[in-house]
Amino acid sequence: MAFLRGPKSSLELGGAEIVAYDPKQKLAAVVTGGDSLSLVSYGASFNTPTVLDEITLPGKAQSVAINNKGLIAVAVAINSDNDGRVFFYQSKNNKAAAKGSVAVGNLPDSIAFSEDGSLLVSANEGEPNKFYGTEDGVDPKGSISILRINPEKPRRSRTTTLDFSGFTTEGLRSEGIRISGENPIPVQDIEPEYVSISPNGRDAFISLQENNAIARVDLKRRKIKDIFSQGLKDWSGISVDTTDSDEAYNPGARSFMGLRMADGIDTFQHKGKTYVITANEGDGRVRPDDVNFEATLPDGSTYSYGNNNAGGALSTIEDELTGETIYVYGSSDVGNAGNFEADQGDEFFITLKYGPVSDDDYYSDEVRSGKLDSGDAVLIEEGRLKTVKDANDPITGIKGFGGRSFSIYTKQGSLIYDSGNLLDQITAAAGFYDDGRSDDKSIEPESVITASIKDRRFAFIGLERPYNQNDPEELGTLIPVFEITNPAKPNYVGSFTSAQSLSPEGLAWVEGGSRGGHLLVANEVSGTLDAFRFHLGMV
Repeated sequence: MAFLRGPKSSLELGGAEIVAYDPKQKLAAVVTGGDSLSLVSYGASFNTPTVLDEITLPGKAQSVAINNKGLIAVAVAINSDNDGRVFFYQSKNNKAAAKGSVAVGNLPDSIAFSEDGSLLVSANEGEPNKFYGTEDGVDPKGSISILRINPEKPRRSRTTTLDFSGFTTEGLRSEGIRISGENPIPVQDIEPEYVSISPNGRDAFISLQENNAIARVDLKRRKIKDIFSQGLKDWSGISVDTTDSDEAYNPGARSFMGLRMADGIDTFQHKGKTYVITANEGDGRVRPDDVNFEATLPDGSTYSYGNNNAGGALSTIEDELTGETIYVYGSSDVGNAGNFEADQGDEFFITLKYGPVSDDDYYSDEVRSGKLDSGDAVLIEEGRLKTVKDANDPITGIKGFGGRSFSIYTKQGSLIYDSGNLLDQITAAAGFYDDGRSDDKSIEPESVITASIKDRRFAFIGLERPYNQNDPEELGTLIPVFEITNPAKPNYVGSFTSAQSLSPEGLAWVEGGSRGGHLLVANEVSGTLDAFRFHLGMV
């Protein structure tokens, strides 16, 4: 196992999802996954970060970016319908002054400035609501917004929002792009996830995770130039663990295809050509995608629920359809809406209209391999692998979510490298592999960022699901590092780890001298911000 190095500092923020950095002011801006923006100074050193301010935002923030003039942009969903706005703050002398906002598409999930700071691109996911699959389901348009920044008055920045109405279901499917769901038309089904602008500023590349595709936008013409499929990953001949029932990493031969379905992406140039590197997480559509009640009584207990306050409720929750208060009781016939049975730890999403439902009662595109009639016999006998319901068929076989890998493409979409099972192997060798995820995308590559140091280039891969298997609190990040100086032949050089952190979501590279710099990591679950030193002497 190559080097395992801890961070120079690990700062507890109570929430840390995406991080951006201003090298002139040595200032990091971090969105917490909630409604706050934290400003962190590394002015003294990366060993001693200081929280300067915490700004309350008018909604839930998904992303943050800073341009070369110190302008901070924050992507915010301003209401329960996820209407999107980008809010601006001008940072100066360790303070941030509000500079207004502009409207963008629904649920802006990722934003990025061009290198010269004149453009901002927003990937607006337009994700379906929690009631997708019912008559109360809403599926907004996915879109891409391009903002020409007004440096003096950012609130007057000109905005162009592009949607996918110019594409057809048949045309995209013929190119291997997944169009599925309750509304199988591109304008609603496509969900832009993450944006990276090419180093030359000509194109923006946007991952379309659920569609297993990448969109390329011509920034000069403000037009979606093309969409290319990430392709199907053939697992035949690659050893992989597909069951969570054996309590260990036990890879073996399996025959199925994987939809790579990237989340985070980055772009870089090599010998004058642009390349795209992707973290192939995989993400299914399951609705509702959260819960509001967990059963606490012994297995087989009967509960009741309703909008009547009879006293002694185990839990009170808000009905997300009506806004009413729902009371859950630990015995039958107390609540006026009905009874339900549950085992301890069972999770439910409860409304008065639909009652207590599991996380896939409304809509799910997942099906366990044990419910399939055809395909790899081992997978069917194991019965555990989550497969893509709408993509399985008797001719082309079983399809799984995610690539468990990172990949590198040309800007036209030609695949030149995929890491196979290497990330699983690295994680298992370090003692960080969680077998409970073997049936469900394993380590889930979440994010990726590249760094150029002298004439060499490196990629840092944030893995969402591993943790130190010897840690009683199930903590510990693992971030593999690869040299990608030759994009077709990456080379693993080692991993970073942080003992008190979990689930790296956002990465930012900070240049520092001719031989290296620092990697900033925002960890979603632990809410920590880590700073790792990386330099050529380490490799």
